[in-house]
Amino acid sequence: MTTDCDVLIAGAGPAGAALALALSPLALRVCLADAAPDPTADTPDRRALALALGSQRILAGLDAWPALVPLATPISAIAVTQRGWPGVTRLDARTVREPALGYVVGDRALQRALLARLTDCPVQRLPAAVGAITPDGERLEVTLATANGSPQRLTTRLLVAADGSGSAVCRLAGLATQQRELPDSVLLAHLHTDRPHHGVAHERFADGRALALLPAPGACDYTLVWTLPHARAADLAALPPSIVAPMLQDVLGWRAGRVRRLDQMRCVPLREQWLTQATGTRLLAIGNAANTLHPIAAQGFNSGLRDVATVAELLAGARRADDDPGSDTLLAAYQRRREADWRRLRLATGWLPRLFENPAPPQAAARSLALAALDLCGPLKRHLMRRAMGLHGPQSPLQRGRWP
Repeated sequence: MTTDCDVLIAGAGPAGAALALALSPLALRVCLADAAPDPTADTPDRRALALALGSQRILAGLDAWPALVPLATPISAIAVTQRGWPGVTRLDARTVREPALGYVVGDRALQRALLARLTDCPVQRLPAAVGAITPDGERLEVTLATANGSPQRLTTRLLVAADGSGSAVCRLAGLATQQRELPDSVLLAHLHTDRPHHGVAHERFADGRALALLPAPGACDYTLVWTLPHARAADLAALPPSIVAPMLQDVLGWRAGRVRRLDQMRCVPLREQWLTQATGTRLLAIGNAANTLHPIAAQGFNSGLRDVATVAELLAGARRADDDPGSDTLLAAYQRRREADWRRLRLATGWLPRLFENPAPPQAAARSLALAALDLCGPLKRHLMRRAMGLHGPQSPLQRGRWP
């Protein structure tokens, strides 16, 4: 029985494109399907991605990083503060003897760099979306919906859902989804201050909500990610920037300088959902298709790249042993190796917002003291930093920047 491909990846976003690139040297027949057109140079970024250093090494291993160097802003340090209280934790790359904690890059810029690398790789691109899935023994029969309306059918030994939050592929496969209701949206904007950021990012907690400033390419520019109740975020997004800027300054304080300009404001509702089981019959899910997280820990896409590294390593092993890439053994190994990381991230994004939600002075004072204590506790701080940077625990070859 023949198949059209060994691996069909549904979704050509950053996670799907990265996996296709990782599999391209493994002598597997790989197809990458997505009905959406590729982003052009004029396509604006939808959001800024905070790439941990571990994620940068994965991209370097895929040889996609050189094209991103002029577009990426290094994060040299992160200052974590609480409005109205003096306690601060400063996480500095020099503490762990690394060149940076991570980098900030636009999502579309990253996708373009990955897809550009694929043009020289033996990966078949299909301008279509998965419309139906039918198990057939040692393969899946997949119906693709094309732009002209005529269905295209192919067979694959493994289907990878990389089609983002609310994955249509996972829904077609009947994978059970859990979700946590979130009362918040994020207000996204571009921010210009009167003080150079020198690569320092800011995480600010105020009134039970988080505000992050990510350094942008301009010396005094930031990307603002401000978590607010739905109605409040929508109201602020509708106001003139000149009115919102003083409100933001009041919450942010003066560590990043005076807000000189605020523009490109928009409001995005938050959602958090995950698969009870990220595998099915000859199918596995990666990235946001498997886990859509609260952005407070900035770990969503970093987790997705670790999914990519795990899948790539497992499929490389299967290829060397001439094993079935969609076997139950491989799927079980993927679930087992990624489950602890997923659970830890869901736990962190669940309790971090609640940790800062009580504004009462006794609780706020305790948090301020905890931030100051953490700043003084070198071993604990280094441990937390290396974990957040994706450098903790066993590292696959791709995570070490070496591939294949």
